[in-house]
Amino acid sequence: MNTSKDPIHGNEKKSDSFWSKITKEFNQNKQREHHRDTNSLKIHWTRLSKMINEFNGYWISVCKMNKSGYSDDQLMDEAQKRYEKKNEKPFTLIHWWKILKDEPKWCTFVAQSEKDKSKKNGQAIDVDGIAEQRPIGRESAKQERRGKRKADQVMDGIEILGENINKIVEVTQERKKEREQTIEAQLEISRMSLQTAKEHKEAKLLEAYTSLLARDTSQMSAEAKISHEKTLVKMEKMIFKNDDEPCG
Repeated sequence: MNTSKDPIHGNEKKSDSFWSKITKEFNQNKQREHHRDTNSLKIHWTRLSKMINEFNGYWISVCKMNKSGYSDDQLMDEAQKRYEKKNEKPFTLIHWWKILKDEPKWCTFVAQSEKDKSKKNGQAIDVDGIAEQRPIGRESAKQERRGKRKADQVMDGIEILGENINKIVEVTQERKKEREQTIEAQLEISRMSLQTAKEHKEAKLLEAYTSLLARDTSQMSAEAKISHEKTLVKMEKMIFKNDDEPCG
């Protein structure tokens, strides 16, 4: 609010610098350790402003009923009932609405929203009391139109940003899934390579054992025969060790 009401720069800020200043001020004055970036604040404001504008419409409608003897509290209760009936939940942003409802920029925004609704519905509605009654000059009208165009551009940018964020999330999830599949495939290849190497080693060992087993020992010395026999025993233990394990 302070950024928007800046009398020197409030109406001349470009969208990026305007929201950058809002982000900086928000994070400097936050009451909790909850940091927000610019995109998060834009999306948050878009969602909340729609809710506040909808409630404001019910408030205006109730005030125009001119019910005799109705206090402001009773009018507030009636507006709350209408909002809750439409949305199936109470309006919880009263403090925001009270801050915004009498601000010139918000009144202009509401008046334009009501005019747009009337054009869309083909009906003329009275917006007295919402916007300023004094006719504006040509330069002021030009500035107002430029401000509306900027506001529309900001809203369009926020919608596009939301769509882009969804696309980025989808792409990120797809890439994560692809990486997981690639890693699993690499692990499977490694397991197969290890199994192949193990089988190759066992085949070589069995070949050496068979060759040693068939060797003629009749011409060997007693010492050589003992060494030959020990070697065969060791190789048998290595080759047939799995066969000696009990079945589970």
